[in-house]
Amino acid sequence: MTQIERESMEVDVLFVGAGPATLASAIHLMNQVEAWNQAAESDPSKTAIEPPTVLVIEKSAEIGDHMLSGGVMNPKAIRELIPDFEEQGFPTEHVCDYAGFWMFHPKGKLNIPVVPPNFQKKGYHVVSLNKVAKWMAERAEAAGVEIYPGFAGDELLVEGDRVIGVRIGDMGIDKEGKPKPTYQPGMDILAKVTVLGEGVRGSLSKQAIERFDLHGQNPQTYETGIKEIWRINPEKHKPGRVVHGLSFPKILDGFHGMWLYDMQDNLISYGFVTTLDSSNPHCDPHLEAQRFKTNPWMKWLLEDAELVRYGAKTIPTGGLYAQPKLYHDGMMLVGDSASMCNAQNLAGIHMAMKSGMMAAETLVDALAAQDFTSKILGNYTERYRKSWAYDEHYQARNFAASTERGVGFFMLNEPIRMITGGRGIQDELTTDPGHTHMKKLSELPPAKRKPEEFEFDGKLTFTKEHLVGFSGTAHEADQPSHLVVADTDLCRDVCTEEYGNPCEKFCPAAVYEMVDDPDHAGKKKLFIHHENCVHCKTCDIADPYQVINWTPPEGGEGPDYTQM
Repeated sequence: MTQIERESMEVDVLFVGAGPATLASAIHLMNQVEAWNQAAESDPSKTAIEPPTVLVIEKSAEIGDHMLSGGVMNPKAIRELIPDFEEQGFPTEHVCDYAGFWMFHPKGKLNIPVVPPNFQKKGYHVVSLNKVAKWMAERAEAAGVEIYPGFAGDELLVEGDRVIGVRIGDMGIDKEGKPKPTYQPGMDILAKVTVLGEGVRGSLSKQAIERFDLHGQNPQTYETGIKEIWRINPEKHKPGRVVHGLSFPKILDGFHGMWLYDMQDNLISYGFVTTLDSSNPHCDPHLEAQRFKTNPWMKWLLEDAELVRYGAKTIPTGGLYAQPKLYHDGMMLVGDSASMCNAQNLAGIHMAMKSGMMAAETLVDALAAQDFTSKILGNYTERYRKSWAYDEHYQARNFAASTERGVGFFMLNEPIRMITGGRGIQDELTTDPGHTHMKKLSELPPAKRKPEEFEFDGKLTFTKEHLVGFSGTAHEADQPSHLVVADTDLCRDVCTEEYGNPCEKFCPAAVYEMVDDPDHAGKKKLFIHHENCVHCKTCDIADPYQVINWTPPEGGEGPDYTQM
């Protein structure tokens, strides 16, 4: 086989992913190096640091294109990073002045008079993470950071037991795996330290955690969030409104919930979150989000409204006990790649930023010592353990495991957890991977073996195929599918019988479809519509056989989450 000649470039620090964690880290790193060098002028014990070459690579075509969040942000971390962020024009939609916790029921909704502490969001900023990433990227570039959008990290480069950089994915490969006239081999980016901040279930982060056994105490748990932006009647728009809610009796089946945040220009951010530990193989996050909109109050709110955007993203909910080891020789993990989301408080953006800032301070240590091994990078964990971010996670440490044990246990354990600083009935509760909870069709009552029928009206509720058009998703059809299924015969011969092909349900973008197999009469084979993929990672997580591997498509492709 002909050896591919690849270009290479060297940098001091490489950040993978241009999200709140990595951009905060890059900005803080440049600021901290400058502060170190100023201090070195009067402190003979310090040697000035040569200004580092810092590069951020991002798989989306433009910064922010793949950024999606519910979007209510605790301003604590951004205030530490950029104290005058508001004066600098930070893209806040509104500051929360009403935080409601509502129970939705078949006849409407009920305002719960006492809002639980984790839903108290007054003073938080409603944001579009897409806009936040763009704003932060501008400040990172002004500080001397290079940012390359359209560069998808495909493979970790490892020398011995040390990460030395990242290989960018090849471009211009056809669906048969052959080079097209536009073929361009991905370059190798070599770095003294590589910081992985790819978001949830990042492909390189997954490689690193497996290769270097960085697994957390518990396996990670996840939810899928479906988000829609609607333009509503101005008379129904309430700037500063932040609502979280549950649906009765749906809550008895699992910890699914909704959010509603008012944005500028009469827009609202509506979302519905479904846990990925359901025993039901027909569990469908998209359908749950559509079904919820048929609640009478939601129907009233969205009457004559206009759908503007759609998207989906998984959320890491395992918290402290699911956090992987945060560093390895030549590498660190930040943000959702490091399980920094506090699911109890529905808060991930400020935790991502803070993790990036602590990583940046550790990078200064490494640059000063010119030592990029675990000996120095381990200071990241020490900083974390002394931070408010760790305190937040420690208080929420048993939340995921408590919810996994069902509503009954949760209702009993939660008050105890609140008064025992997060401990509850028992500390260090364990969790199981969500897909292990899925039951086979044969284990379900006969009435539950087929999915419930639901008719989409095309005004309030929509099919997956229709909604993908509102995600801005674009992929070149003539390329290898970035959704790699290790054994498609398993889908046809085993999964159909055992689980009824749950990939058709849990994917919120109609990527997976079982179609007639001409080579096997009476059977169906898997067809993958990879061009529909909204990069949520649900399939990689929820597949009961764990044979689906999400990998990055060609750089620059995927959803366009403008305003999201």
